Amino acid sequence: MRIATLLLISAFFILSMVAPRVAQAQLFLEEGKVVLSVSPGERVNRSLTIDNTSKDEMDVRVYWEDFQYESPFDGTKKFLPAGTVPGSASSWIQYMPQEFKIQPSQKQRIDYTINVPSDIQGGHYGVLFFEKSGGAVIDEKAIKIVTRIGCLFFIEAKDGDKRAAIGNVLLAGSDLTGTFTNSGNVVLIPRMTYYMMDDSGMVVDRGELAKLYVPAGAAASLKVALSKDLSAGHYSLVLNADLDGGDIVVKEITLQKTSSGEFLVEKVQD
Repeated sequence: MRIATLLLISAFFILSMVAPRVAQAQLFLEEGKVVLSVSPGERVNRSLTIDNTSKDEMDVRVYWEDFQYESPFDGTKKFLPAGTVPGSASSWIQYMPQEFKIQPSQKQRIDYTINVPSDIQGGHYGVLFFEKSGGAVIDEKAIKIVTRIGCLFFIEAKDGDKRAAIGNVLLAGSDLTGTFTNSGNVVLIPRMTYYMMDDSGMVVDRGELAKLYVPAGAAASLKVALSKDLSAGHYSLVLNADLDGGDIVVKEITLQKTSSGEFLVEKVQD
Protein backbone atom coordinates (compact mmCIF):
# COMPACT_ATOMS: atom_id res chain seq x y z
CA MET A 1 0.00 0.00 0.00
CA ARG A 2 2.80 2.37 0.92
CA ILE A 3 4.74 1.58 -2.27
CA ALA A 4 1.60 2.17 -4.37
CA THR A 5 1.04 5.51 -2.66
CA LEU A 6 4.62 6.59 -3.31
CA LEU A 7 4.31 5.59 -6.95
CA LEU A 8 1.11 7.58 -7.27
CA ILE A 9 2.70 10.68 -5.70
CA SER A 10 5.76 10.35 -7.94
CA ALA A 11 3.58 10.02 -11.02
CA PHE A 12 1.58 13.11 -9.99
CA PHE A 13 4.72 15.25 -9.78
CA ILE A 14 6.00 13.95 -13.10
CA LEU A 15 2.70 14.78 -14.77
CA SER A 16 2.63 18.20 -13.10
CA MET A 17 6.08 18.93 -14.48
CA VAL A 18 5.31 17.88 -18.02
CA ALA A 19 1.80 19.37 -18.20
CA PRO A 20 2.98 22.84 -19.35
CA ARG A 21 5.03 21.21 -22.11
CA VAL A 22 2.01 19.17 -23.14
CA ALA A 23 -0.06 22.35 -23.30
CA GLN A 24 2.50 24.07 -25.50
CA ALA A 25 2.75 21.06 -27.77
CA GLN A 26 -1.03 20.63 -28.19
CA LEU A 27 -2.55 24.10 -28.35
CA PHE A 28 -0.84 27.05 -30.01
CA LEU A 29 -2.26 30.57 -29.88
CA GLU A 30 -1.04 32.73 -32.75
CA GLU A 31 -1.46 35.97 -30.76
CA GLY A 32 -0.59 35.93 -27.06
CA LYS A 33 -1.21 39.59 -26.27
CA VAL A 34 -3.71 42.16 -27.51
CA VAL A 35 -3.01 45.84 -26.80
CA LEU A 36 -5.85 48.25 -27.61
CA SER A 37 -5.94 52.02 -27.30
CA VAL A 38 -9.65 52.83 -27.42
CA SER A 39 -12.02 55.78 -27.48
CA PRO A 40 -15.22 56.10 -25.43
CA GLY A 41 -18.11 54.28 -27.10
CA GLU A 42 -15.88 52.56 -29.66
CA ARG A 43 -16.75 49.08 -30.95
CA VAL A 44 -13.83 46.75 -31.68
CA ASN A 45 -14.27 43.64 -33.85
CA ARG A 46 -11.32 41.29 -34.16
CA SER A 47 -10.38 37.63 -34.03
CA LEU A 48 -7.81 35.19 -32.65
CA THR A 49 -6.63 31.92 -34.15
CA ILE A 50 -5.75 28.78 -32.20
CA ASP A 51 -3.98 25.72 -33.64
CA ASN A 52 -4.25 22.09 -32.61
CA THR A 53 -0.70 20.88 -33.17
CA SER A 54 -1.37 17.45 -31.68
CA LYS A 55 -2.55 14.23 -33.30
CA ASP A 56 -5.76 14.14 -31.26
CA GLU A 57 -9.14 15.76 -31.56
CA MET A 58 -9.79 18.21 -28.71
CA ASP A 59 -12.77 19.78 -27.00
CA VAL A 60 -11.88 23.33 -25.97
CA ARG A 61 -13.67 25.73 -23.66
CA VAL A 62 -13.19 29.51 -23.94
CA TYR A 63 -13.63 31.83 -20.97
CA TRP A 64 -12.53 35.21 -19.61
CA GLU A 65 -10.69 35.98 -16.37
CA ASP A 66 -9.41 39.21 -14.89
CA PHE A 67 -5.76 39.53 -13.95
CA GLN A 68 -3.55 41.76 -11.84
CA TYR A 69 0.22 42.10 -11.58
CA GLU A 70 1.45 41.17 -8.12
CA SER A 71 4.30 42.38 -5.94
CA PRO A 72 7.28 42.45 -6.50
CA PHE A 73 5.87 43.42 -9.93
CA ASP A 74 8.30 41.31 -11.89
CA GLY A 75 5.58 40.05 -14.25
CA THR A 76 3.91 37.65 -11.82
CA LYS A 77 0.14 37.68 -12.39
CA LYS A 78 -2.85 36.82 -10.24
CA PHE A 79 -5.81 35.46 -12.20
CA LEU A 80 -9.28 36.15 -10.83
CA PRO A 81 -12.85 35.29 -11.85
CA ALA A 82 -14.40 37.57 -14.47
CA GLY A 83 -15.83 40.73 -12.93
CA THR A 84 -13.77 40.48 -9.75
CA VAL A 85 -11.34 43.35 -10.36
CA PRO A 86 -12.80 46.89 -10.13
CA GLY A 87 -13.28 48.20 -13.66
CA SER A 88 -13.19 44.71 -15.17
CA ALA A 89 -13.75 44.61 -18.93
CA SER A 90 -15.51 41.25 -18.71
CA SER A 91 -18.96 42.75 -19.35
CA TRP A 92 -17.74 44.58 -22.48
CA ILE A 93 -16.37 41.62 -24.38
CA GLN A 94 -18.25 38.93 -26.25
CA TYR A 95 -16.56 36.02 -28.03
CA MET A 96 -17.68 33.15 -30.22
CA PRO A 97 -17.52 30.23 -30.16
CA GLN A 98 -17.33 29.63 -26.40
CA GLU A 99 -16.87 25.90 -26.90
CA PHE A 100 -15.58 24.03 -29.93
CA LYS A 101 -14.10 20.80 -31.16
CA ILE A 102 -10.82 21.11 -33.05
CA GLN A 103 -9.40 18.40 -35.25
CA PRO A 104 -5.69 17.42 -35.34
CA SER A 105 -3.47 19.90 -37.20
CA GLN A 106 -6.42 22.25 -37.73
CA LYS A 107 -7.09 25.88 -36.83
CA GLN A 108 -10.04 27.52 -35.11
CA ARG A 109 -10.92 31.20 -35.37
CA ILE A 110 -12.45 32.93 -32.34
CA ASP A 111 -14.22 36.21 -33.07
CA TYR A 112 -14.49 38.80 -30.32
CA THR A 113 -16.24 42.14 -29.94
CA ILE A 114 -15.45 44.80 -27.37
CA ASN A 115 -18.09 47.46 -26.71
CA VAL A 116 -16.14 50.22 -25.00
CA PRO A 117 -18.25 52.14 -22.46
CA SER A 118 -18.76 55.87 -23.01
CA ASP A 119 -17.18 56.70 -19.65
CA ILE A 120 -14.02 54.60 -19.96
CA GLN A 121 -10.99 55.83 -18.04
CA GLY A 122 -7.55 54.33 -17.59
CA GLY A 123 -6.64 50.70 -18.19
CA HIS A 124 -8.62 47.46 -18.04
CA TYR A 125 -6.99 44.05 -18.17
CA GLY A 126 -8.01 40.45 -18.61
CA VAL A 127 -7.17 37.18 -20.30
CA LEU A 128 -9.12 34.99 -22.69
CA PHE A 129 -8.34 31.37 -21.77
CA PHE A 130 -8.58 28.32 -24.01
CA GLU A 131 -8.79 25.17 -21.93
CA LYS A 132 -8.64 21.51 -22.82
CA SER A 133 -9.09 18.89 -20.09
CA GLY A 134 -7.45 15.49 -20.20
CA GLY A 135 -6.83 12.64 -17.78
CA ALA A 136 -4.37 9.90 -16.98
CA VAL A 137 -5.23 6.76 -15.04
CA ILE A 138 -2.63 5.50 -12.57
CA ASP A 139 -3.33 2.43 -10.42
CA GLU A 140 -7.01 2.75 -11.30
CA LYS A 141 -7.12 6.31 -9.91
CA ALA A 142 -7.59 9.17 -12.37
CA ILE A 143 -5.37 12.23 -12.15
CA LYS A 144 -6.88 15.06 -14.14
CA ILE A 145 -4.49 17.16 -16.20
CA VAL A 146 -5.89 20.52 -17.27
CA THR A 147 -4.05 22.36 -20.02
CA ARG A 148 -4.84 25.92 -20.99
CA ILE A 149 -3.30 28.84 -22.79
CA GLY A 150 -4.39 32.44 -22.72
CA CYS A 151 -4.28 35.71 -24.62
CA LEU A 152 -3.70 38.78 -22.44
CA PHE A 153 -5.84 41.85 -23.14
CA PHE A 154 -4.64 45.37 -22.36
CA ILE A 155 -7.57 47.73 -23.06
CA GLU A 156 -6.60 51.33 -22.32
CA ALA A 157 -8.32 54.65 -22.93
CA LYS A 158 -6.53 56.82 -25.48
CA ASP A 159 -6.30 59.58 -22.89
CA GLY A 160 -4.89 57.19 -20.27
CA ASP A 161 -2.75 58.91 -17.67
CA LYS A 162 0.89 57.76 -17.79
CA ARG A 163 2.66 59.32 -14.83
CA ALA A 164 5.42 57.98 -12.62
CA ALA A 165 8.18 59.02 -10.29
CA ILE A 166 11.48 57.59 -9.09
CA GLY A 167 12.15 58.20 -5.41
CA ASN A 168 13.55 56.90 -2.13
CA VAL A 169 17.03 56.70 -3.62
CA LEU A 170 19.38 55.01 -1.16
CA LEU A 171 22.62 53.08 -1.06
CA ALA A 172 22.84 49.53 0.21
CA GLY A 173 26.51 48.65 -0.02
CA SER A 174 27.40 48.91 -3.71
CA ASP A 175 23.74 48.80 -4.79
CA LEU A 176 21.74 51.92 -5.53
CA THR A 177 18.09 51.27 -4.65
CA GLY A 178 14.89 53.21 -5.12
CA THR A 179 11.19 52.97 -5.90
CA PHE A 180 9.28 53.40 -9.14
CA THR A 181 5.79 54.73 -8.34
CA ASN A 182 2.96 54.59 -10.87
CA SER A 183 0.77 57.63 -10.18
CA GLY A 184 -1.31 57.31 -13.35
CA ASN A 185 -4.31 55.11 -14.22
CA VAL A 186 -2.81 52.49 -16.56
CA VAL A 187 -0.33 49.66 -16.05
CA LEU A 188 3.23 50.81 -16.71
CA ILE A 189 5.91 48.47 -18.07
CA PRO A 190 8.85 50.88 -18.29
CA ARG A 191 12.12 50.21 -20.05
CA MET A 192 14.60 51.39 -17.44
CA THR A 193 18.20 52.15 -18.31
CA TYR A 194 21.06 54.00 -16.68
CA TYR A 195 24.42 55.47 -17.54
CA MET A 196 27.17 56.81 -15.30
CA MET A 197 29.60 59.64 -16.13
CA ASP A 198 32.82 60.70 -14.44
CA ASP A 199 33.95 64.26 -13.73
CA SER A 200 35.03 64.76 -17.33
CA GLY A 201 31.65 63.78 -18.73
CA MET A 202 32.85 60.41 -20.05
CA VAL A 203 30.41 57.52 -19.76
CA VAL A 204 32.09 54.85 -17.60
CA ASP A 205 29.17 52.47 -17.13
CA ARG A 206 25.72 51.79 -18.55
CA GLY A 207 23.08 49.09 -18.33
CA GLU A 208 19.43 48.11 -18.21
CA LEU A 209 17.38 47.40 -15.08
CA ALA A 210 15.12 44.42 -14.54
CA LYS A 211 11.74 44.95 -16.20
CA LEU A 212 8.87 46.04 -13.95
CA TYR A 213 5.11 45.60 -14.41
CA VAL A 214 3.52 48.21 -12.18
CA PRO A 215 -0.26 48.66 -11.77
CA ALA A 216 -1.82 52.08 -11.28
CA GLY A 217 -1.20 53.35 -7.76
CA ALA A 218 1.51 50.77 -6.98
CA ALA A 219 5.22 51.16 -6.30
CA ALA A 220 7.99 48.71 -7.21
CA SER A 221 11.57 48.44 -6.00
CA LEU A 222 14.45 49.05 -8.38
CA LYS A 223 18.15 48.40 -8.07
CA VAL A 224 21.34 49.39 -9.85
CA ALA A 225 24.47 47.40 -9.07
CA LEU A 226 27.29 49.96 -9.05
CA SER A 227 30.50 48.83 -10.66
CA LYS A 228 33.19 47.93 -8.14
CA ASP A 229 35.86 48.66 -10.76
CA LEU A 230 35.31 52.41 -10.65
CA SER A 231 38.17 54.53 -9.33
CA ALA A 232 37.72 56.88 -6.40
CA GLY A 233 36.06 60.12 -7.48
CA HIS A 234 32.78 61.84 -8.24
CA TYR A 235 30.18 60.47 -10.65
CA SER A 236 26.77 61.31 -12.06
CA LEU A 237 24.33 58.44 -12.57
CA VAL A 238 21.29 59.11 -14.77
CA LEU A 239 18.25 56.80 -14.53
CA ASN A 240 15.80 56.82 -17.46
CA ALA A 241 12.37 55.17 -17.36
CA ASP A 242 10.74 55.07 -20.80
CA LEU A 243 6.97 54.76 -20.25
CA ASP A 244 6.24 54.27 -23.97
CA GLY A 245 4.43 56.83 -26.07
CA GLY A 246 7.09 59.50 -25.56
CA ASP A 247 6.81 59.77 -21.78
CA ILE A 248 10.14 59.51 -19.92
CA VAL A 249 10.99 59.83 -16.23
CA VAL A 250 14.56 60.91 -15.45
CA LYS A 251 16.40 60.94 -12.15
CA GLU A 252 20.01 62.13 -11.75
CA ILE A 253 22.09 61.06 -8.76
CA THR A 254 25.48 62.52 -7.90
CA LEU A 255 27.74 59.95 -6.23
CA GLN A 256 31.14 59.80 -4.68
CA LYS A 257 33.37 56.78 -4.40
CA THR A 258 35.82 57.20 -1.55
CA SER A 259 39.39 55.94 -1.49
CA SER A 260 38.19 53.14 0.79
CA GLY A 261 35.78 51.93 -1.92
CA GLU A 262 32.59 53.20 -0.26
CA PHE A 263 29.87 54.87 -2.32
CA LEU A 264 28.09 57.98 -1.02
CA VAL A 265 25.04 59.76 -2.39
CA GLU A 266 25.75 63.49 -2.64
CA LYS A 267 22.68 64.78 -4.47
CA VAL A 268 19.45 63.54 -6.05
CA GLN A 269 17.60 65.62 -8.63
CA ASP A 270 15.03 65.25 -11.42
